[in-house]
Amino acid sequence: MILSRAEIPWHQARNPYEHHRILWRLFPDHPKEPRRTSGEPRQGFLFRIEDNRPGRPVRILVQSRSRPVPAAGVTLVASREIRPHPSSGQRLAFLLTANPVKTIKDAQTIDKPHKARETCRVPLIKEEDQRNWLARKLAGAAEIDVLNLLPHQPIFFGRGKQAGKLAPLTFEGVLTVREPAALVDLLENGVGPAKAFGCGLMLVRRYA
Repeated sequence: MILSRAEIPWHQARNPYEHHRILWRLFPDHPKEPRRTSGEPRQGFLFRIEDNRPGRPVRILVQSRSRPVPAAGVTLVASREIRPHPSSGQRLAFLLTANPVKTIKDAQTIDKPHKARETCRVPLIKEEDQRNWLARKLAGAAEIDVLNLLPHQPIFFGRGKQAGKLAPLTFEGVLTVREPAALVDLLENGVGPAKAFGCGLMLVRRYA
């Protein structure tokens, strides 16, 4: 995998919905994410916002399978190859910005026939639910030893005439590896939804 640092000029990145679209410019010969289901390996990229302050370029960390190339409208600062090789029983410090949600029946369709009912995702607000969500996502791959939750400001975005809102937060702590291959799969493919908004990229490092 390739880990890169990139910057997007503030005037192009004020709408968070644009971040993902602009970053695709770094991969001009790569097809847009072809996965039909979340169970298929991710072929595109994951990213997290490192710094996003008004009037300044948005600093972004990008993880991809192929090496990015310079492109108009986004500055490619640096890239390096990473090869995670966790071992069973190893303790790792981790950092993950994620969008913990649950799926419920849409109240507006609850009275419709069963086949016509729709579901929607709603954010998990209680800390206990957020902790349990992460434990489920890591189940089989790792156990959480230490965990801190860092709330974020909501992300408001626009897509045409539609508006949306996300409630991400950052998990940071220490885990113990149980199944190395399963953990590498999470590192490569991301954790949870809203990956197009900078959620899902989990970073790990050795923990003394």
